[in-house]
Amino acid sequence: MKKQTLIHDLILVLLPLLAVALAARAQKPPNADGLTVVGPGQRYTENIPVIDIHAFGYQPVALPTNDPVNHSQFTIQSSQLNGGGGSDPNNPYAVIRKTGPSFMPPDGTTQYEITLANYESITHTYRLTETVPSQLTYVPDSASDLTYNPATRTLTWQGDLFPGQLDYVIEENSLKLPYLDLATFGAANLCDDFIASGAPCDDVTVTFNLGVNGYTTNLYGELLSQLTVSSNGLIIASDTTVPNPYSHNQWLPDAATPGFVLAGLWRDVDMGSGDTLQNGRFHAAIISGLIEGHDVFYAQWHDTPQAGNPDLTSRHAIALLLSSNGSIAAGSAQEMAGQALFIYDNISDPAQMVDQGYTIGIADKLGARGVTYAYAPCCGEMQSPQGYPPTAGTTLHLRPVLFGAEDGYSRTFSYEAVVNAPVPETVTSTAIAASSSPDPALAYVWSTHYLYVRWQTYLPLVIGVNE
Repeated sequence: MKKQTLIHDLILVLLPLLAVALAARAQKPPNADGLTVVGPGQRYTENIPVIDIHAFGYQPVALPTNDPVNHSQFTIQSSQLNGGGGSDPNNPYAVIRKTGPSFMPPDGTTQYEITLANYESITHTYRLTETVPSQLTYVPDSASDLTYNPATRTLTWQGDLFPGQLDYVIEENSLKLPYLDLATFGAANLCDDFIASGAPCDDVTVTFNLGVNGYTTNLYGELLSQLTVSSNGLIIASDTTVPNPYSHNQWLPDAATPGFVLAGLWRDVDMGSGDTLQNGRFHAAIISGLIEGHDVFYAQWHDTPQAGNPDLTSRHAIALLLSSNGSIAAGSAQEMAGQALFIYDNISDPAQMVDQGYTIGIADKLGARGVTYAYAPCCGEMQSPQGYPPTAGTTLHLRPVLFGAEDGYSRTFSYEAVVNAPVPETVTSTAIAASSSPDPALAYVWSTHYLYVRWQTYLPLVIGVNE
């Protein structure tokens, strides 16, 4: 009797635990691709396929670095940059950047420079502040346009920066990139997880965590570590827990679609379900060997059909240049930051696609900046059509361009300080800027510099002459 009672009690304890375990397991996909359910029609993964296409005989393509559109070209500093915190020093479009020497002996005099820039489309009021650390002694009257308060050891400036609008141009040129069917390299069809769980592959998204894999990219000067791929032919960078506002295409930019939007061929796509005809697929992976000097995040849509019209299909891809471990190579490679490419292989009926509606373009996360390359309205939109769907073999190049650079969009400040720290010590100093910007990401930015206090020893150079 006691044994039966113990078994009964054990069952009562284990049943709730089993229910919890089954519920948790239900949130995982039945396959081994590492996708996790985060909401209706939404998945998340840190397991991104990495494919080296050079091993399959492909030769990397070198992207052009000249900029015929941006006549007021942004000057990229090629000197050694030391920084961190809120500003990636390798990002040529960082809002704030602090530079200075890496090493300095005690009693040496060091000079710092702080550059503050406004890449938005409106004028902003900034307040720049830096507290001189105790290991440094400010050199009187050495600051340019900064006010020094000896009581608080702070350097400050406040003023307006005019727009230096960072935006994108989309252009077709002689550059041709191959359309890659990632299925041939073993990448999973992202529809499989939804269909296996009983959901249709319609208006679904998968978010990829690039940061966990040591990669980042940037759009409109902002560093991104996560990208969301939509089955409707676009990449977005927004909160994946909100309802999907991308079920049908819109003109870009559009404040109604918050979040970065990369619309390679944005339209209403339905790739079927377990109970209906399955047609088309979409994939994503990190590709090496496609672009010279860069890995890319490559999302691809293969024979994807229009919702309600399975015969209207297309093949296209989006490639975003990545930086590894948050860094971008100096010099010309640094100029490639923030670039993307749209690649087209086939559109079964371009005229019919115009009738159904589509968008090719890009927009920033506020829906205030962007450009539409080609468009046809859908679902009652009143905007007039523009352009035409690209032909097979077309590669569109998206390049960040700085407009209005002649209007004083940036200012550079400098000051000198004497090092009074002993050896060995690291002197950390941070420049902070607060802005009246409506963009929360720009309301508070900073850049940190690290100065290593070391004795600098020079070895004599001895030249021997054989007699």
